Amino acid sequence: MSRKRDLEVCIKDSFGMDLYEFMKRKVESESLHDYEIANILNNADGKLCAVAPRVIGQLRNELGIRRANGFSRRFEIIYGTGAIDTFKEMIEDVDSSLSDVGKYFGFSREYARQVYKKIYGCPYTEAHERKRAARRRRKRFFR
Repeated sequence: MSRKRDLEVCIKDSFGMDLYEFMKRKVESESLHDYEIANILNNADGKLCAVAPRVIGQLRNELGIRRANGFSRRFEIIYGTGAIDTFKEMIEDVDSSLSDVGKYFGFSREYARQVYKKIYGCPYTEAHERKRAARRRRKRFFR
């Protein structure tokens, strides 16, 4: 029996799902890295599912699953549960700036800009322009 087949059987017995579903859930939903998935499998129900992180990476590539972006998870570990949602709420507020967000979390305006780019995948300048336009419209309306 091949290693992949052994792993499929181990995952089916321990977690009640197929290999693809398991990998997709662990990588995309839980944002786990290859070594973390390997640790889970190595400790699964005391069964011998010995697998190296390199093997998990190969399987993930074979199944067409992209590497996890663990930034959001790490951000929430450092700044507390719900920190991403709080960041998004603050950044989407027309009256808040990157400096305001940075002060709230205890980091610089520059790091707030970098966090924005990591979360949204685009530069803050576009959002800044939208906020400026909204403030101008509001100012004209209340004159």
